[in-house]
Amino acid sequence: MAPDAITLEIIGTRLREIGSTMEHLLFHSGYSTILRESHDGSASITDVDGNSVETTGAPISLLPYKMTIQSLLKSYPLEAMNDGDCFISNDPYGGGTLHIPDVLIITPIFIEGEIIGFCCSTAHKPDMGGLVPGSSGAAAREIFHEGLMLPGVKYWTRDGVVAEVNAIIERNCRIPEIIAGDLRAQVGCTLVGVQHVRKLCEEYGREVIKAAFSELLGRSDRRLREHLRAWPDGTFEAETFVDNDGVDLDVKLRLHVRVTKAADEITFDYSDTNRQVKGPTNLRPQSSHVAAVLALLVTTDPTIPVNDGVLRAIRFVNPEGRITNPAWPAPVNSYYGLANVLYSTVGRALANFNPERAVASTGLGLGAIAIGYDKGRSGRKAVQYDLSTTAQGGTATHDGSSGTVGFLNKTPATPIEVIETEFPVRLKRFEWITDSAGAGRFRGGLGNRKVYELLGDATVTVRLGHQFDFAGWGVFGGDGPRPMRVTLDPGGPKERALHALQTLQLHSGDCFMVEMAGGGGYGDPRERNPELVGLDILNGYVSRDAAERDYAVAIDAETLAVDDEATRALRWEPARAG
Repeated sequence: MAPDAITLEIIGTRLREIGSTMEHLLFHSGYSTILRESHDGSASITDVDGNSVETTGAPISLLPYKMTIQSLLKSYPLEAMNDGDCFISNDPYGGGTLHIPDVLIITPIFIEGEIIGFCCSTAHKPDMGGLVPGSSGAAAREIFHEGLMLPGVKYWTRDGVVAEVNAIIERNCRIPEIIAGDLRAQVGCTLVGVQHVRKLCEEYGREVIKAAFSELLGRSDRRLREHLRAWPDGTFEAETFVDNDGVDLDVKLRLHVRVTKAADEITFDYSDTNRQVKGPTNLRPQSSHVAAVLALLVTTDPTIPVNDGVLRAIRFVNPEGRITNPAWPAPVNSYYGLANVLYSTVGRALANFNPERAVASTGLGLGAIAIGYDKGRSGRKAVQYDLSTTAQGGTATHDGSSGTVGFLNKTPATPIEVIETEFPVRLKRFEWITDSAGAGRFRGGLGNRKVYELLGDATVTVRLGHQFDFAGWGVFGGDGPRPMRVTLDPGGPKERALHALQTLQLHSGDCFMVEMAGGGGYGDPRERNPELVGLDILNGYVSRDAAERDYAVAIDAETLAVDDEATRALRWEPARAG
């Protein structure tokens, strides 16, 4: 029985509330800083086939849920599941997780003996074993180097945790009590989700809720197709180069996409992308596909619910053996930064279909710094997984935002006070970088600078997106930002540049500096309102030299006010000369 329009709207709102409740419980019950502070996780309500109907948190989790559930059903058919069971998986090949540290919990929703769907959660673990603390190591050459893989097994029952499975997990992690705590948070939030969906079924009826799942998926499909029909048919291509794979340091990698739109469907073709590589910068299809999906929603309508319904109008051509679809057992732990580059690359092609919603490149170089301490503040081993934030690119109406994550707008940076309280490290600087944004009529957001001083011996892995040599770009006349960089012993006698993917053994007192990139600019910088440039000067976002060089805006040296007469001269002379 299909619900009427009003009832469907109410059920959709209630499902969003349930998803938000699950997300809140996940982030507020987690033990690790990457979960409770950086919110690197999500929650989802799916139908019985694994289609995500409602997903909250990090939107890159959309594809992993369906792929993992469909894989799980091969080992545990519906009739083999019991009420109260929770299943666990983190296999990027046999399931759908993005890399091994992302662990999924899947809990069936039983209504009167029938499974109508699943409540699920994803949470990035600060350590799942592997070669280095944090699991995402530079030296990984195959998936087995990246930690413990769980192929989809029962983790929880009505009687509590499955002790044998939990023992295997804890024995293979450097910080077992933290991992166990995060897993309990995931289980708990899904069980609460199941309770709330049951109450919804009691109120509206099981068949109505099942029909609402189907209709909500169909609504997202129809909304996306409506936008696609308004676009011109055609094909556009875009490509970006990435520094290297962390192994062959002098070999750049090519990310390429060919986008073809016809009627109300769209195809993303990765056939000309680089072949898979030795290092851990490969992207499983769940990563490379969701990057395109999110770029498409940004360029059409970001208010369309991110559920599996949007996939119905999308086709992928992604041959196995490419960096966007590597063959087993290629390593994939450093997927995050490249997925962001691919997201911006796809957006670059899509801008040709809908220039009004074009966005300059995000701040490239996303990733993390993973630091493993032999002795943390508690006296036990500790793993600090510090996610980076960059910036958004400029748009047709706004400057790019700063201090965010390009293709997520989630996963905030862990507060300095929390980092210094929980780990033996001091953050000597955390600040915006002047002139780091791409100039434009609407400039990009700013990059940020962090300087870490270790207060104990540690294993440090730099894992930051492989964009030290190739910066982002502007659109429609906007400028690209400066690239990012990481420096050991900045300003000291042993100063040297580090690679984008590198593991080092450092000691108490050692310092290193991370300088993230800003976003690209939108439109001709000389068309930017001089008063906005003046405000950027006062805020320290733009230097006086850059104001004159990039924006043709003159700033009085004493008052720091815009010199209107000198600015008119600067902006007039080049035009007259042309």
